[in-house]
Amino acid sequence: MTDLPRQEIEGKLNAHREILVSLLAAVMMGPDTVAGIVQNLEQDVFPTDGAEDPGLTPSAGYASGAEKSGEIRAILAAARERATAIKRLRGENAGGSSS
Repeated sequence: MTDLPRQEIEGKLNAHREILVSLLAAVMMGPDTVAGIVQNLEQDVFPTDGAEDPGLTPSAGYASGAEKSGEIRAILAAARERATAIKRLRGENAGGSSS
């Protein structure tokens, strides 16, 4: 296994921390707030086109932020895929059990 650079590890940890804090805060506030979590996380993610960094070489702070954004994007994508799969399975199970 290759060693990850410090800024990549830091960015990934920050992404996980951000999602965990968002989820726990929403749960503590009540079920109505859970729906807005994905939307809030998506708004916090930097654009993917590189326009946010006008320099040629990103600073360590920017790189860590970019890693965080990339990790949040990956987690949101995996969550969407899982939600779609669960909905599909529930639909198939409901359709199969009613026949």
